[in-house]
Amino acid sequence: MLENTTNAVTPIAKNALSISSHVVHGYVGNDALQFPLNLRNWNLDAIHTTKLSTHPGHGLDKITGTPTTPDEIRQLYKGLTKIQRHFEYDVIICGYMASAENWLSVWEIICHSTSNNKGKNAKIIIDPVMGDNGNAYVSEKLVNSYIELLKKDEVTIDLLTPNKFEFETLVGCSIANISDLKIAIDNFWSLYPSVKNLVITSVEMENKMICVGCTRSERFYCIVEEVNAIFSGSGDLFLAILTDEFTRNNLKISLAKTVATVTKVLNLTHSISLGGNDAEVRHIRGKIYIPDLKIVQCRDALEYCDDSNEIYPLT
Repeated sequence: MLENTTNAVTPIAKNALSISSHVVHGYVGNDALQFPLNLRNWNLDAIHTTKLSTHPGHGLDKITGTPTTPDEIRQLYKGLTKIQRHFEYDVIICGYMASAENWLSVWEIICHSTSNNKGKNAKIIIDPVMGDNGNAYVSEKLVNSYIELLKKDEVTIDLLTPNKFEFETLVGCSIANISDLKIAIDNFWSLYPSVKNLVITSVEMENKMICVGCTRSERFYCIVEEVNAIFSGSGDLFLAILTDEFTRNNLKISLAKTVATVTKVLNLTHSISLGGNDAEVRHIRGKIYIPDLKIVQCRDALEYCDDSNEIYPLT
């Protein structure tokens, strides 16, 4: 009989529930979260808010499948509640919602889970996916539902991760400069009392792309190295890495390490794509468009990245 003679320490795995979109081909939504979090010793349970062949970046005419109905989401969660491990989640992650009704069913799950955690305080991390680059790509009804429910004081939201457009939508004002940004952040804390931590991605200020982190007592940012390409799924990848870092570090360290890791993956994806045999090359806003992240090829960078971006105070 073979004996295990190694002295390796088995890493402790954490448990997460992610509620977001699913595509058969590509790395967006839950499919962008699964592999990176698995590499970082997470067991990830996933409830899919869509069941699609691929994402819109490959062309709307190429998409087949359907959104998951609110009742299906509720039934899947109900099944989870019958499993003992269900109430041992370290994190509940919420990403893309297909409709306002979809989001309401997920909000019910958040409220139920936090009120029945049996001593396990799962962190709630929400990416309020509504749009980007000045345009909404979800319904107005869903946007209004996000604003309404996130303002409620029913549950503590440990981390909210809107991009600049989504943040502007939540606070109801446009942001053109640092002064606007600071005022909007102050207004945000008044409007959303249940949110403890805030990360705002894709903020272009003074010809720089920055990522902003905020607690109720501190505001800071890091400069993001721009890769000369447009990617699908980068926001979901960011959410995956930030989730892992946020459960181990304070927000400032988490943001610095997350930006460094994601930048490394995007640069590698860009290099691999340029050297590959992709069937077609498309451009968006003057940049090459890369529809699929090279998640598997970037596993070393995803599993561990010792880099960390410099953090600056937002004053």
